[in-house]
Amino acid sequence: MIEENRRIGRPMCRSANFAVVLRVAQWELDQVAFRLPRGEVSRSERHKLADVLTELADHLRDYEG
Repeated sequence: MIEENRRIGRPMCRSANFAVVLRVAQWELDQVAFRLPRGEVSRSERHKLADVLTELADHLRDYEG
């Protein structure tokens, strides 16, 4: 999911990449939190969120700012 993020043709620094990962996870969690009680979240969407959270956990473990 997270590729080498670029802004205006230049690679972003490690902390900026990490911020993007955090925002993606936050957005996905917000969407699921809103839709889950209404029964609108599919199994594949739950799996996608689990993948985002796993990736976030990997970044949190490896991040050294």
